[in-house]
Amino acid sequence: MRPAKMSRIAVVGSKDKRALVLSILHDLGVMQIETLSAAAASLVKNEVDSLAYREVNEELLRVRALRTALPPTEVKERRKFSSLAELLQISGSINIDSAVSQLQKKQEDLLAGIEQIDDRINLVRELDFIQADLAVLSLSSVTSFYGKISRQRYERFKLSIESILKRSILYSVQSGDQVKVVITVPHDQLEQFGSIIQKLDVKLQRIPELKGFPEKILDELASIKSDLENQLSSVRKELMQLSEKYYSILSSVEEQLSIEAKKVEILSSLGFTESTFVMEGWIAKDTIPLLQETLDRYTESKTFVFEVKTDERPPTLMRNPRRIKLFESFIRFYSLPQPYELDPTPIFAFTFPVFFGLMLGDVGYGIMILLISIWIIRHVRNRGKTIVPKFLLSFAKKILSPSAYAKVAAAMIPGAVLGIIFGFLFDGYFGFPLNKYLFAYLNSTFGLHLPASGAFLDPLSTFGLKSLLLLSGYIGLFEVSLGLVIGAFNSYWTGEFKHSIGKIGWLLVSWGIALTGLALLHHQNVNPTQNFMVAGYISMLVAGFGMVMFGEGAGSIIELPSMISHIISYTRLLGILLASVVLAGVIDQVFLGTIGGGIFLLVFGVVILVMGQAFNLILALFEPGIQGARLIYVEFFSNFFRGNGRRFSPFGGERRYTVKEIEIPQETKKKK
Repeated sequence: MRPAKMSRIAVVGSKDKRALVLSILHDLGVMQIETLSAAAASLVKNEVDSLAYREVNEELLRVRALRTALPPTEVKERRKFSSLAELLQISGSINIDSAVSQLQKKQEDLLAGIEQIDDRINLVRELDFIQADLAVLSLSSVTSFYGKISRQRYERFKLSIESILKRSILYSVQSGDQVKVVITVPHDQLEQFGSIIQKLDVKLQRIPELKGFPEKILDELASIKSDLENQLSSVRKELMQLSEKYYSILSSVEEQLSIEAKKVEILSSLGFTESTFVMEGWIAKDTIPLLQETLDRYTESKTFVFEVKTDERPPTLMRNPRRIKLFESFIRFYSLPQPYELDPTPIFAFTFPVFFGLMLGDVGYGIMILLISIWIIRHVRNRGKTIVPKFLLSFAKKILSPSAYAKVAAAMIPGAVLGIIFGFLFDGYFGFPLNKYLFAYLNSTFGLHLPASGAFLDPLSTFGLKSLLLLSGYIGLFEVSLGLVIGAFNSYWTGEFKHSIGKIGWLLVSWGIALTGLALLHHQNVNPTQNFMVAGYISMLVAGFGMVMFGEGAGSIIELPSMISHIISYTRLLGILLASVVLAGVIDQVFLGTIGGGIFLLVFGVVILVMGQAFNLILALFEPGIQGARLIYVEFFSNFFRGNGRRFSPFGGERRYTVKEIEIPQETKKKK
């Protein structure tokens, strides 16, 4: 499937319809607006409505700040605004800036006060070893400090205090591996005290003025905190009341103002005469009739669309079914295809899960990865609470965004399902062979003839190893051949006929080498004068080399080892599978060996089983994905994919709180 065929168009219309045309283009979302070509720009002038731009953006900032300050509430209806004037009038009528600002400031002050009280409560709890009136720490001539110091550092700290600050008073109490310290320092010795703690790298906090025994102070602080929390609750209640009244309209106004800001900004890309406007941009060729039909309906046939001839490279618009579309992000990660290239997304969507499932090859790991993927998708969509530690979530967000994790998880689901299927065929359940027990029952009960070993194909058996090795070779040959065929078509579409012949030549060389190699593996007579099939293989090689030299030059023959290595590289499908199977088997054998050896040995075996399987699961989660993608990116794409395409970015955006300003003809037809 090739990307959509793009056309550069010019939209010309009556000047008084420009705002309406921009609304149509925004709601259709089919045109990427570009700066005018030099020929068109020389015939028109540029007009920028700086006053409208400033007014819209200032109002947008004000509304956005109000909406951010209010607690979110459900927006139950979408609104429609007939004009920019109506939008600004409704926006201006929302006059709650002062009330929201005061409540927000009061809320911040109360939160700061509660935080300060919490700090003081924690400090007093730490000072509970001083069973006296804490006012003794707040004398007018001294300043008191508190902190925790390691026992080793405390001895040096104590020695320094006793030798330098002779008038200071030091209290201390053992607390685990640390020492709680309270020290009162005369004001005239604070500078010396600062030098000591800086030199020893000791961190102490100043004790504020406190009066009474710790228990009494804690009661007073708890009462103050309760009062502040009540005030905070009252402020939040007032904010919620404002939110229930205004949040919905603010959401709609903010969204529409954002759209209007885009429209005003895009005006700088338009050209004007006294009575007309003109704009240029890219659009999928098959959507031009839809655009013209919509413009005719709403502008009373006063706006026209013309295709413009240009040598400029168009942007790329990939079109794939919904279930395949999620794999487009993997293609963009590598590189966006050129408009004339075949879009490899459908091939990736089929190939990647097969590679992933084959390398996974275990029912247990497949089920775990399937559940993890579903959990990630639901967590990203719902944004609910999670048992995952915050530091892990924070670290994960530095690597990928939540939406990217959801896409990766969705892409792994079909691979996990295939991993379960392959795992059943290989008889692997976290490395344990369980099928034999099920098959024994089915064979004896229903007279079936399922394999007694439990595995339809055992990767560790001689037959299984040979079969899977041969299968991986066939997959490699097929993938490389498909890449060469696609490369030949891409070169043909762009008029590079010699390169197309070179790709076909490499295809013949690859098959000639592969078929000759299979003949050797099957101990066939490889004398071409005695075996006509082998003579055909050699003829393919000769013809292929000739076509390669004709299409790409004699020097390209140096790429032969690389072409062979691409095919052989697919044997890593078997290598990753075997590594996982062997590791799981070793872990399981260690566990089984501890059974019957006593409770302590059994506990050790369970720990090895859980930790080992968790480690193998992590490998099973990452290795098949990384290696599967690598095989496609390097061995497959290198035969045809050029990339470096420019992404199609149409003018428009999603509406969540507002109604479209136009009714799209296609949607009207669907309703009928």
